[in-house]
Parts: sequence; structure tokens; C-alpha cells
Amino acid sequence: MLYMKTLKSLLVFLCFSQLSYATVYYCQDSGSVELDMFTSGRPNNITEREEAYRWIVDTSRGWRRADITSFSGTCVVDKGYTVCKADRPYGEAIFSIHPDDSNFILIYVDYGMDLLAFVGNCNKA
Repeated sequence: MLYMKTLKSLLVFLCFSQLSYATVYYCQDSGSVELDMFTSGRPNNITEREEAYRWIVDTSRGWRRADITSFSGTCVVDKGYTVCKADRPYGEAIFSIHPDDSNFILIYVDYGMDLLAFVGNCNKA
């Protein structure tokens, strides 16, 4: 019985200690590009958006666009870079924040179809 109580206490401690080390970033794009197999050869295939996209990166939960409720991916910090990856059924996505904690790049790859990339700035919460 004492073993179970100790184990439960340890698990609760580990869960809360993981949460306390999470870092949250609020990011906004300043530019983007889309390349796809259907329009890449056409002139003037650049589309303008009126509003920048915003993202929230939580290193313990992944990332999400600010207007979407669920997080995706898993994040690691390696040599100062925060890198979050998510595998998709037919592609992948990588959100990478520079060690200075202010610049990011986000790349979506849909295998065989297109690539979507965003660059911008982040603020650490």
C-alpha cells in the first residue's frame, strides 16, 4: 500500500514538474510562400493575405494556429533551437524557433503536392 502511494506521489510530481518547464511563444508571420505542382509554373501565383497568421507554441503540448483549439506535434530544444514536428498522413510539418527566441520558420510539406512556408517573429511568454 505504501508503495502505491509513493508511486502515485512520484507520478504527480513528474507530471507537474514537466508542466513547469514548458515555454510558451506567441508568433506572427511576416511572410509566406506556397509552392505546388499545379501553379508553380504560372506567373503571378503569389496570393496576398490581409491579415497575418498567428501561432502559439507550447513546448509541452506542441503548436497551433491561434484560431484553432488543438495543439499538434511534439517539441524539443536542441542546441538552443526549439523544434516542433508533426507527422501528417501524407506529409509533415516543422515549426522551428531560432535560439534568440524571436525568429521562426514553419514548413508544411504535403508529399507530392505542395509546400507552404511561413517566417516571422515570436515573443516568449
